[in-house]
Amino acid sequence: MKKSEKRHKMRGTVRLLLIAVCCQLFSAFAQEPSAPSDMIYIPSGEFIMGNDEGTPTERPAHKVYLDAYYIARHEVTNAEYYAFWIADGGAESSHTPISYGKRAGIGNWPQIARTKPDYPIVGVSWADAVSYAKWADKRLPTEAEWEKAARGNDGRLWPWGNIFSVPTHGITVHANVWEGNDGFDNGLAPVGSYSTGASAFGVLDMAGNVWEWVADWYSDTYYSHSLAENPKGPKTGSRRILRGGSWVNGPQLVGSTIHMGQHPAVGTSFIGFRLAKDVEKEIRK
Repeated sequence: MKKSEKRHKMRGTVRLLLIAVCCQLFSAFAQEPSAPSDMIYIPSGEFIMGNDEGTPTERPAHKVYLDAYYIARHEVTNAEYYAFWIADGGAESSHTPISYGKRAGIGNWPQIARTKPDYPIVGVSWADAVSYAKWADKRLPTEAEWEKAARGNDGRLWPWGNIFSVPTHGITVHANVWEGNDGFDNGLAPVGSYSTGASAFGVLDMAGNVWEWVADWYSDTYYSHSLAENPKGPKTGSRRILRGGSWVNGPQLVGSTIHMGQHPAVGTSFIGFRLAKDVEKEIRK
């Protein structure tokens, strides 16, 4: 083969390699658009929802496909909710959180927005959470979205793995739970306090600290007839779903498949929420 032919063939090979690399890069960027501030991109695909070894309401374990979405890295904080509260009328707002005084070391609203700005907002109803989400141009995650973000694609019992106190970088406490030797004396902790408790996707605070409102209605038997693609829960109900457990619960109740129902008008010192957003909506901006 002549040298000119060799050079021509080599150029063709290099060109093909460059095209392949460019296609891979384009595909990667197309699949992982830049996430909004302090949110994490969760790619589309299947995961296992539920737990055959858990309580009856967690059964059966079943495959669920979800479109890609974003979910907040941590729960909404006092400071973040305060901005909404002011915009909604401040003291005249119908979405004013409950004040707790010295109970649970939380304090009164709105003072805690200044003294504990990075703690999760509590004392809010499901409707309060939905109103905040709309104001922020986001939404509550569905139950399935919440569980995928917590469990990853390998079906973890807790966001960090299948052993509650597994040593990670010398740390064995990964969540704020009741009498968990976590340094917070059976009370709330600032969001993001447990970096070793991150899920496989890097989402924080999905176990303990506060239960989180999600979008779905609650049903004891929904998993037996749940949709296999983008399920949104029962069409009606009397209670909304809470996920993740809180500082008033022990390790077994902060597992990633545990869910419970609560009347949507209820607000307590151990219920908060986080946000989600559609990928398509963000791309269209």
